[in-house]
Amino acid sequence: MRHGRRRRDFSDMPWVTIAAVIGVIAVVIIAAVFFLGGGLGDSSGSASPGSSSVAPKTTLLKNTGVASITVKVTPTVSVPASGTYVEVDYLGSFTGTYGANGVLEKVQNSGNRLYTVENATGTISAKFQKGDSSKSHDLTVQIWQDGKAVKFASNRSAYGIVNIKYP
Repeated sequence: MRHGRRRRDFSDMPWVTIAAVIGVIAVVIIAAVFFLGGGLGDSSGSASPGSSSVAPKTTLLKNTGVASITVKVTPTVSVPASGTYVEVDYLGSFTGTYGANGVLEKVQNSGNRLYTVENATGTISAKFQKGDSSKSHDLTVQIWQDGKAVKFASNRSAYGIVNIKYP
């Protein structure tokens, strides 16, 4: 009669169970570090020999709500029924001169502006230039006399210039 060997099962080897649990925990930790942004790359900022750059660090962004944007609207100007005026309209900055009979005023501004022309006898002139390279918006200049637009010109080019005279 043979004495039977006792068959070994996992309960007889506790070290196998412990090693399996440690292995599962290690895999979970490595996966968490990798997928949550830790990665396996060098984060010291120095490149390894033979490489030309360091992989960029990933930053996760959170959406915390809707962004608030305030748009300041320049009110349109109201041209009086009497007198002579130069109206300049441009979204960005502009510089220029305006006046009558060679007596010119220098201005620098932005938006929709109305300038009074003093002693408006003879030739009214206005010359304005965009202060930027935008090609998206027109620089417009109008000469108004007694509530009516008598001369108008515009320019959309980068650093565009508008030069008008009346009459």
